[in-house]
Amino acid sequence: MTTIRSALLTAALFAGSAAIAAPVKYDIDPTHFYVQIGVSHLGYSTIPGLFKDVSGSYTYDSDSGEIKDVTVTVKIPSLDTGFGERDEHLQKYLESSQYPEATFKSTAWKDGQLTGDLTFHGKTQSITVPVSKVGEGSDPWGGYRSGFSTAFDLKPADYGANIEVAPLVKVSVSGEGIRAGDKKEAAK
Repeated sequence: MTTIRSALLTAALFAGSAAIAAPVKYDIDPTHFYVQIGVSHLGYSTIPGLFKDVSGSYTYDSDSGEIKDVTVTVKIPSLDTGFGERDEHLQKYLESSQYPEATFKSTAWKDGQLTGDLTFHGKTQSITVPVSKVGEGSDPWGGYRSGFSTAFDLKPADYGANIEVAPLVKVSVSGEGIRAGDKKEAAK
């Protein structure tokens, strides 16, 4: 009898851990997801900017560490550098009325490197970026979160956006996703 009980308990534990280890879809939490840029100002300083309208989702397998099915949409007009006049100039340079979104869609994951198609200024190119897991766990509002970050350089001219004042843009992405299907109140 003890052997049967032990076998059932072992089977139940393995079944439970298999269910937990399945890849999970997360929806980006727009209140805790940041796409920031840094642009050199004449070589004297770095001007920061933040895109305030970002959406998307991803699937994360906590067992293997694999991230896949990543989709991120950034609304270009939501860029805020903290100075309205500069923001207006940047929108003209970026031609945001013609190209209002930048998107990223993943195509592969290998050893902490996420590859995907970045569409910016109407042109799509494949890029590979390093991704670091920040953490995961239950939040106080009944949701389950996971968080990741990355940083990479972007040359707008490679995408047909000839912005003389910003030939190189430092991009930093850090944020959280809430497990799909969890309470919407979890996005606090």
